[in-house]
Amino acid sequence: MNERLQAVIAATNTNRAQYVRFCRSLGSSELQSPIPDSHWRVVDYIAHLATIDIWVTEWFEAMADGRHFIPRADDGGAFDIDAWNQARIEERKNVTLDELFLEAAEVRTRLLATFDDFSEETLASRFNFRGRDISFIEYLEAWTLHDPAHTLDMLKGLPDRENDSETTAWLAAFRAEAMREVADVRANDP
Repeated sequence: MNERLQAVIAATNTNRAQYVRFCRSLGSSELQSPIPDSHWRVVDYIAHLATIDIWVTEWFEAMADGRHFIPRADDGGAFDIDAWNQARIEERKNVTLDELFLEAAEVRTRLLATFDDFSEETLASRFNFRGRDISFIEYLEAWTLHDPAHTLDMLKGLPDRENDSETTAWLAAFRAEAMREVADVRANDP
């Protein structure tokens, strides 16, 4: 397996373990905390991260099979990832944390199984992501940062939790990685 892909798997597993540890440390009132400047609560971010891999797995399976992935809405129209994601969160309003993490683990296992089938050509393929022309492996490297990024979002509604030493150390490493990503983007911009 490609060395960079192995690093992606290691990073995503490390980040998911830290994220789950953090989430499991939250009390029921903390889970219901609203996030400032957002319509989500802490638990909604957890539902988001438990379910977004459903869609991502479909995309990765297509990439592994060499198929072009064009998502469509249920009615066949243009796909709206935000609407799709909000519907998944609404479906899970009465689901326990254990159920969310079980679903997340099952979907993540299926998602990571696609990695064995990514060819070097697939990893090198390029596409526009948020206005940047990136390779699929570059996308995967950025994707590993999804859990810590949303943990930072969750902390906006949990100011008392910012002093948790293990979470602080994990997020400090994330911030350093994010800054390297920003520097790389700036260095590669014309």
